[in-house]
Amino acid sequence: MISTKFIRNINMGSLVNFDGSISNVTIDSRKVTAGSMFVALSGENVDGHEFVKSATTGGAVLSIVSKKWAKQTDVSNLPLWIVESPEKALQQLAATWRDQFDIPVLAITGTNGKTTIRTMCESILKRKYDLHSTTGNLNNHLGLPLTLLKLNESHTFSLLELGTNHFGEIAFLCELCKPNAGLITNIGYGHTEFFGDIKGVARAKEELFQSLKSNGISFINLNDPNIRQMSPKTMQVTYGMDLKNGDYSGTITEYDKNACARLEINNEISVKLKVPGKAMAQNALAAVAVGRTFSVPAHDIVETLESFHAINQRFMVQQTDYCRIIDDVYNANPNSTNTAIDTFTTMKVPGRRLFVFGDMFELGDLSEQCHRDIGRKIAQSPIDILYTYGPLSTFTVDEARKAGMKYAEHYDNKIDLISALKHIVQKSDTILVKGSRGNQLEEIIEGIQT
Repeated sequence: MISTKFIRNINMGSLVNFDGSISNVTIDSRKVTAGSMFVALSGENVDGHEFVKSATTGGAVLSIVSKKWAKQTDVSNLPLWIVESPEKALQQLAATWRDQFDIPVLAITGTNGKTTIRTMCESILKRKYDLHSTTGNLNNHLGLPLTLLKLNESHTFSLLELGTNHFGEIAFLCELCKPNAGLITNIGYGHTEFFGDIKGVARAKEELFQSLKSNGISFINLNDPNIRQMSPKTMQVTYGMDLKNGDYSGTITEYDKNACARLEINNEISVKLKVPGKAMAQNALAAVAVGRTFSVPAHDIVETLESFHAINQRFMVQQTDYCRIIDDVYNANPNSTNTAIDTFTTMKVPGRRLFVFGDMFELGDLSEQCHRDIGRKIAQSPIDILYTYGPLSTFTVDEARKAGMKYAEHYDNKIDLISALKHIVQKSDTILVKGSRGNQLEEIIEGIQT
């Protein structure tokens, strides 16, 4: 419960018509419940101030509003926290709230695998701790404060996911959440439109390690050359596949027909995964390093990982009446797409492999070359048919054809693509669908099944 006294002690703006406590905080007036605080944010399309009165009617006991709005509005009967910037007030409220808790706080960032590793770690750490954790994709300058404000006195560990697409964002998020441990999953070609190149991505992600105090813990993925070059001034826990030197060395001893790996770690832990691909085994290894570092028993870790299933829209395999579909539409960049192709080709399939590929966004000057590289890789793989959607993926089809692929077609709209798929698909086929979030390729998966 956030009290009037707690808010006053932050020393921002002024409180009017409020003397009580708050049970939760929301930036969406539709999610207001009794005891809520509503934060009126001004977005590109919608100004949250338009919903202050309806939020109050709906049960909000306090709303954070801007001074500019308050001066232009009759606020005589509204419970308000009036500040220069509601966004900054939300962030400062969250940072001050977090300061009350002396518990381990592990922050995770990286180009690929953040949510999967966070979810694996979440399942493992729950075996020992009363866990506070990021939910959904609340990992940015608004989502993180909302997550932090859910911390309470029962929690004994906090696990946070941090996202970024601009320099300085990770550093700022760390100012809010003050992690004492950090893990960078990997460095890849994500958001290079803003970071310039792979070195820029590395600099942005390294802000996490740089934010840690000397008594903190940095989890170092030694398989990633850009992370290997980082030198955090903390205790280091190293992990990676097939290491000669490292704290946690993993080896894949076999794949089953679905490309799910058996992972051996330090000749002590053996895990048979239910999620396919080498990347998932690497994610599991990172989770093992975290679990063991924070004293979760090995048998609990094994039991947890062996029951772990794919997260929605992240290489989720499903059998339909028409064929087998691999739903990997949550997002895409060159590294995650290459990984998806590798996993797809490792799987044993009864029929043909079809790949529906959508544009990869936010690659800047690297866009054309990255899409062409994917086309060349597809042509050199056992994938039988390629269908693409989006203007950038025309480069993918062009390069695939140049590299000798016979069946590669581009479509300007999803209706035609779905129609073409339905015309050729056979029950023994497996279709991988992948592209950046903005493509909304789940519509193609839905279209195939109707």
